[in-house]
Amino acid sequence: MGDHDGQQLSAREMVRAHTYPLLAAIASFSLLALALLQIPQAVKTHRYNRCIDEQVSLRSASNLAGQQGPGKLIYLKAVQHCEGL
Repeated sequence: MGDHDGQQLSAREMVRAHTYPLLAAIASFSLLALALLQIPQAVKTHRYNRCIDEQVSLRSASNLAGQQGPGKLIYLKAVQHCEGL
């Protein structure tokens, strides 16, 4: 450390001097790991949303009688298709 030039640091001073940078590095790495672990779920959700949008547009093209725009039945059938039920 700059204020201890030429001096031998005791074990306690070494721990005090390096605790904050070590904890900051651990926090940074854990934040990065959490961000990387979220990627597969984000991809899955994006694909699911695209599937729902595509199914709603396909089903609303044949528009059921008595419905204006995509109704609840069309949406539920799209969810059922995309979830593989």
